[in-house]
Amino acid sequence: MIRRSAALPVLLPALLAACGTPTVPTTSPGAAQPGLPDGFSEALVAEAAKGGTSGTLRAQAASCPTQLALPYGQSGLDTGLYWYSKGETGSLGGVGCKARSDGAAMTGYYDPAKPVLVFVHGWQNGSTVAGVRDNFYFSEASRNVADAWIDAGWNVALYQWTQLADDEGTAGAPYHSQAKIWTPTYTYQDTYGRTQSINMRYRTPGGTYSTAGMPTASAGQLFYTAYKSALSQWTYAGTEGVRVMGHSLGAQMALAMTDKAYADTGLSSAKRPKRVVLADPYWTPASAGYGHSYAFLSPDVNPAARSARIAQSLKGQGVAVEWIKSSHVNDLGGDNNTAMAKFISRTEIFPEYVFDLNPASGVARKHSVAPRWYLWSKSFAPAGAVSAANTLSGASTVMNSGVRYDQNGGRSSTTPGDDTFVSAANP
Repeated sequence: MIRRSAALPVLLPALLAACGTPTVPTTSPGAAQPGLPDGFSEALVAEAAKGGTSGTLRAQAASCPTQLALPYGQSGLDTGLYWYSKGETGSLGGVGCKARSDGAAMTGYYDPAKPVLVFVHGWQNGSTVAGVRDNFYFSEASRNVADAWIDAGWNVALYQWTQLADDEGTAGAPYHSQAKIWTPTYTYQDTYGRTQSINMRYRTPGGTYSTAGMPTASAGQLFYTAYKSALSQWTYAGTEGVRVMGHSLGAQMALAMTDKAYADTGLSSAKRPKRVVLADPYWTPASAGYGHSYAFLSPDVNPAARSARIAQSLKGQGVAVEWIKSSHVNDLGGDNNTAMAKFISRTEIFPEYVFDLNPASGVARKHSVAPRWYLWSKSFAPAGAVSAANTLSGASTVMNSGVRYDQNGGRSSTTPGDDTFVSAANP
């Protein structure tokens, strides 16, 4: 991660934005942009580590017929969709078992006759060296929020692309990891005018980048390929279908994968996701800075525009697109994507139980709440806003309401069970 000098002048506008004071963009295309606070990516790694994989593996994990999502120790690249089982380890977050390439059932992990929830993580700068993978543990509430879904008869998966998402930021913005979602051949000009080839390089446990055997397809395509093979023998015929949730930069992964699913005429309609959940999504600034470019997204002008176009297309095909905001991560150095906010359902939650004045860890902790709050909300009756407990019809009604929903009750408690909401102008 490239660190900024003169941190206080840079952080002051960010802190004002976090307190609700709007900031006015003053940069021109290609110019320097404000970024996330120094230490933000390290704080994200620390959050993921709270649900780590220490402890003695139990019988269920020992029966995994493929490979477990244990801390990194290998020298090559590991990406893939991992199925999760309740209480399979002595650790807080559990470990997943990699989906079979033929999509066959996996006792204790995956049943082709059940509905599917797929979660995809975001930026992971520093995670590979730390031996950390994202997980379903909600540290603020000391619970694994995937358990209720598994108890309710769902298959729960996490798409791991950690080593690809583990790339440095430029002034706090994850341009490299973001580009890999959409293209396998990203290059840019650094501040010295040199061409830097990022492509699909990946982080090794030693902290270096490797191009040995790197993919020739984008991360979004890798996600779709893994998804398609994992569900190749899926037979579920109920109304729930498949739900995909992406956190932070992973929101773009969720949209990219679902877009490919709807573009694939060879994929049955039943296997196409019916709901896409954007959990505190992140897009880099509308105008790329520090020598970066969005030319690879043409004809879309930036990642937010690409995401909005896909979301609009998916909505037109009956997909419910849900957005939960839990932090000011975009206000601090991203794109708020107001174009998308106008036509999908958006709910803002305010986790006031996270009291942390550190501009990096405070934002990171609130940023990590959104996906876990959403998963936990399945255990409670819907409160009129975005909720995992909504039916597909209910989710579509919220999406088409033309308003956003702001949390006004339950802000000081972790549980979604006491949350209440009021409608507000959208966006």
